Amino acid sequence: MPSTLARIRRALLASGCGAAAVAMLASCGGGHVPLPALSASIVGDTAGLVQRGEYIVRNVAVCGHCHAADPRNADGPLSGGVAFRNWRLGTIRASNLTPDVETGLGAWSEAEIVRAIRSGEDREGHTLAPVMPYAWFRGMSERDALAIARYLKSLPPVRNEVRNRPSLVYRAARVFALGPARPTAAVAPRPAADAEYGRYLANHVSLCGDCHTPRGGLQQKADLDRPFAGDASSSLPANPSNLTPDEETGIGRWTEDDFLRALRTGVNPRGDSIHPFMPWRELRRMRDDDLRAIHRYLRTLPAIRNPVPEKQAPPPPS
Repeated sequence: MPSTLARIRRALLASGCGAAAVAMLASCGGGHVPLPALSASIVGDTAGLVQRGEYIVRNVAVCGHCHAADPRNADGPLSGGVAFRNWRLGTIRASNLTPDVETGLGAWSEAEIVRAIRSGEDREGHTLAPVMPYAWFRGMSERDALAIARYLKSLPPVRNEVRNRPSLVYRAARVFALGPARPTAAVAPRPAADAEYGRYLANHVSLCGDCHTPRGGLQQKADLDRPFAGDASSSLPANPSNLTPDEETGIGRWTEDDFLRALRTGVNPRGDSIHPFMPWRELRRMRDDDLRAIHRYLRTLPAIRNPVPEKQAPPPPS
């Protein structure tokens, strides 16, 4: 009798996905991440955690950019939102993050939410779709992840069952290739307007790196040899720009005040409006020192020459 894996491989080939889809199964996945202990020695003082969680969810990570019921209102109820569609995934929708017991996070413990954020593993031990950026959130501190969990638990519950239609490729990859991420840090750097804290925010909390790092290959993985160099072939509504200090194609000529002004006003130093897909309207609420820290970190990156053209609007229907 042919093995289950062999049958899936043959089905993938027969479905027209071809050898490229089968190649996705070549790497080993699986594994399990234990629940974090969330010990007082690591989490520290829990006073103000809900407020910290609100700040991260609404102003820094801007979770509503994907999870809000209305994607045009990132500050709205986080009851499930954007649908991600491609041949790798099928249709995967951003989940309901409100504490509704049946359709949201109401039955989840704080530790289970923290593990999902930092490792991409749900309460049943299944790996979440990699559109959830746990590969970047794995470096978020346990305290910040716990702050998010407490804020989400404080929200009004909204009943909204989110339905997915995963592709055969994704179902197979979830079994044989995809696995949870292993957290890399338990404690964040000391908050300050410096490059060290900016690195933490840009890579693991505000997720600048998730959008602005080029992607490629079968699994569209981030090219970590060219961090923050922009993506000229992005599947997003806009091509994320080059944030390295290259003077011709990046932000090398921007001053710190230019950087803050662009995020506060949505207009870059050339006078061009920033594409509305970039959540500057939410990011502009970040504290000055946090934005300065991110800019100071970006200035430490290698300057990478990578022209990123604006994405052209599709032609009107004939």
